[in-house]
Amino acid sequence: MKTKLLHQVITQLEDDLASLKKAAAETHSVSTGDENKQEGKYDTRSIEASYLADAQAEQAKQLEEGIFKLRNLTLTDEPDTVILSSIIILSSDDQDTQFFLLPAGGGITLEYENLPLTVITPESPIGKVILGKSIADQLEDSPIGTVFISEIY
Repeated sequence: MKTKLLHQVITQLEDDLASLKKAAAETHSVSTGDENKQEGKYDTRSIEASYLADAQAEQAKQLEEGIFKLRNLTLTDEPDTVILSSIIILSSDDQDTQFFLLPAGGGITLEYENLPLTVITPESPIGKVILGKSIADQLEDSPIGTVFISEIY
């Protein structure tokens, strides 16, 4: 199941990368096109478009690096503690929340066992709190309130 979920994350990031590359190419074209030639000393359209194209190129590079990390990730079945590739269920008195700890793709929401599963990274606030924890560990100061780890896959 983890393999299928990981593939869904990679596919989403690849789609995002394709869209970003297309937008970056269009922005670069606009920044160098004749229609954006400076018309006065305060006309900064070309410079602004150039900055945007540079930022989009940097974001594309980060997405490519994330996709590379995900493709090379070793999936572990039922670890004793929360590690990269773990699916974690955090429970409180009234609800369960599922997370998939990956090196990239934070914020993507998938469906796992008919419930939403949110991808988090070790750098995220919740990722920092749960990394290395075990089943039944209580997390009192977590970003989602007081919870405990009920399951790790």
